Amino acid sequence: MTRPDPRTPFSPFRVAAALILGLCATAASAAPPPDPALVQALEGVWQGQRITVAPLSDAFTRDPSVDPPRYTVPVKEAPAYITVDAEHAEIEYGRKTFAANESPWGPFPLLNTDDAELLEVTLPKKKYLVISGIGAGLYGIGDWQRFGFLHVIDTSVRGAPVYYPLFAEAGLRDKVIGKLPNSTVLNFARLVPSRWATNTQINGYEVLLYSLLPRGPERVIGDDGRPLAYSLTRDDASAPWVLARTPATPIANVRDDANRAFSAPPMKNALPQPAPAPGTAATAAADANAANATAATEDPAAAKKKARKEKNDARKKEVKDAATDIAKDAAKDAASEAASEAAKKAIPSIR
Repeated sequence: MTRPDPRTPFSPFRVAAALILGLCATAASAAPPPDPALVQALEGVWQGQRITVAPLSDAFTRDPSVDPPRYTVPVKEAPAYITVDAEHAEIEYGRKTFAANESPWGPFPLLNTDDAELLEVTLPKKKYLVISGIGAGLYGIGDWQRFGFLHVIDTSVRGAPVYYPLFAEAGLRDKVIGKLPNSTVLNFARLVPSRWATNTQINGYEVLLYSLLPRGPERVIGDDGRPLAYSLTRDDASAPWVLARTPATPIANVRDDANRAFSAPPMKNALPQPAPAPGTAATAAADANAANATAATEDPAAAKKKARKEKNDARKKEVKDAATDIAKDAAKDAASEAASEAAKKAIPSIR
């Protein structure tokens, strides 16, 4: 990979980005541990299969003799993490260098090297090294710390490592990697929030399963011929998590289509709607719906059919609204990026 030329003109935007990263890093606190009940429920995905995850080091230190910053651990034949600039990083392993800021699910932030750790995962005939940590900058503060970033390197074939950039939701970190029955490679469980109670409380996830193959992560196909997926849901914060097979992952599909795979707050229509005030039009509509429901109870078959239709209509509307909101966000991001590029050209460079 070609690195930026250090003689590239000074950019005030890069300086501003670096300052923001520094301020965020200062404000960052230790990432909260994952919900033990969620961890236990997710274990059901692996169907009793176990992998060996061995911590090798939690001490990434900077080599002061080189620039750009290079972070290493005191472990033989371990990967190095290199901060190229405020937005780009690389992972160096042996004679190979991998870009560490791009993934199949969107751009990754820089790692907070103070939090990062090196793990080793072993399977029969397979060995992986994993750099795990939370992100720097925005991803190192507040609720954004729920995201973990896993830079996985398959080291099974000496001299031909394969790199996989993965991410974890809900503070799960390495809990999202495991082994499915009959799998000969490492598997990845991608969690996508599907039900929000508040801006920070998630009560539901879609869980998509992938195999880490030589050409990249690929969806696991279930025994029914469909991509293997689960739902993880709970009624509220005090209720247990329930794991169940699901035939579809509409929220993940919408995010993927809009290239907004993981780094997004709750979608507009994901939060519960407030109860309507007495005497409002919404109350009247609710009363009318209740009356219709009461009338429908006289015919159980009609009531069941009506309820099924309303549920399907609500799901379709939710997905449609989500797609609209995500598309609008993506358009705003594109416009902002274009404006930033225009501003770079308008402001003279300082040499």
